[in-house]
Amino acid sequence: MRFLLVLIFIIITQTIQTGVYANEAGQLSGNVNLPAESISFKDKEFPSLKTVVFNKVLKNYGSFLLLYTNLTGSNEIIDNDTKPGIWQRFINTYKSSPLKVKTLIVILIYLLFSLLVLFIAILINRQIQTRKRRKKKELKIEFQEQLADFLFNDEADHIEFRGIDKTENRQILIDELRQLHSNLYGETSVKLRDLYFNLGLHKDSLRKVYHRRWDQKAKGFREVAQMDVKDANDYIAGFVNAKSPIIRVEAQVAMVKLSENAPLAFLDNMKYPLSEWEQLNIYDTLVYHQINIDSFEPWLDNENYSVVVFALRMIALFKHLHSAPKVKELLFHENPEVRLAAVQTLKPLEISEYISDLKQLYLEETHNLIHFLDHHRENENQKEIKSLGDLTIRKIRFEIVDTLQMIATANEVPFLTEAAKEPENSFKLRMLAVKILYSIKPEGQNQLSRMFEDADLQLKDMIINALQNTES
Repeated sequence: MRFLLVLIFIIITQTIQTGVYANEAGQLSGNVNLPAESISFKDKEFPSLKTVVFNKVLKNYGSFLLLYTNLTGSNEIIDNDTKPGIWQRFINTYKSSPLKVKTLIVILIYLLFSLLVLFIAILINRQIQTRKRRKKKELKIEFQEQLADFLFNDEADHIEFRGIDKTENRQILIDELRQLHSNLYGETSVKLRDLYFNLGLHKDSLRKVYHRRWDQKAKGFREVAQMDVKDANDYIAGFVNAKSPIIRVEAQVAMVKLSENAPLAFLDNMKYPLSEWEQLNIYDTLVYHQINIDSFEPWLDNENYSVVVFALRMIALFKHLHSAPKVKELLFHENPEVRLAAVQTLKPLEISEYISDLKQLYLEETHNLIHFLDHHRENENQKEIKSLGDLTIRKIRFEIVDTLQMIATANEVPFLTEAAKEPENSFKLRMLAVKILYSIKPEGQNQLSRMFEDADLQLKDMIINALQNTES
């Protein structure tokens, strides 16, 4: 901005000077008779002669005007005191300037004035914002001290907060209450909630819930969920399938917290896939507020595959062993993501009765992988095939072998041997199979010794590496 102001100032100055030179030149040419030839003067011959010689270069459409003036006589000498002022000279120059120059001067003055107004407005706005931030900080500290005194001082039954008649100050108090409420439990938490209602702050939160702007609406959902305001449950339930992902996740979290009888009932009618972020927020809400769900099985038959995956993950995280038979049925689900989630769910449950089902699934996934590779081999090279759509299939096969790590017995040695010897398998999967074989004593270790003689170089390195890591 400084550079632009300086540039505009220079342009205006040069424009004014050009006009002034042209104006003065016109005045002089009208008052002085220029000699036809050049005249030489000597001081001794004309001692009273006063000579003024000056050069002015006037640039006007590429023309230069050189004036030579020889003034004699007291009445012909120009008196500097009679020259017009700067403002008058500017006006005279403007009047005598061409239309293009006048237009340029007006535009430059307008730009300069606009920049000056903008600069002043920015300074004023910064000053106002700085003052607001300072007042907000002071009020925040004051509210914190008052809330601490209210909670831990038995004599402070009644408390008055300064400035809560203003909306912005009430919002500061709500934020402080929520932050403090999230770190407290028991009676102190209830005491804060009662204060929240007694001050009528729940009305502010409800106004945000019904607000048109999505950011205010999301903030309102968050506030009523934390402070347990159930007046708008039916309204919030209508946004669990909102187009905006932010509104959607806030509405889902609010329903988990506010719905006492059926916290996850909204999952029955989910129209959009349940994203990883939404699943994580729902899980965090269940854990943080200690909401107990007896069974996630009702959602294992949901038409929305993402809901089924979420239910499987919850069964694994909360270790619902009673749901294992239902999980086993999903090992052969039509959707590969569901099959993968089912295998991952059985891993922490460590149920050895399902080993045969896992090995059967491994064979089917191997067949699917071979079919996939054959189908795409005509148009895709091997490297691209291994890194594209078959990733889910490869993940399922790896998770099956990884699940056997805690429950494998000598009966699984032949299966693990084939997985380790297969050169088409990933390095990670083959290394895992070797590791599990070594953990099965003595059958697995003996099998590794027999495999070492006929193994390829990669497999030999894996066996040696497994032995070294185990010894260390």
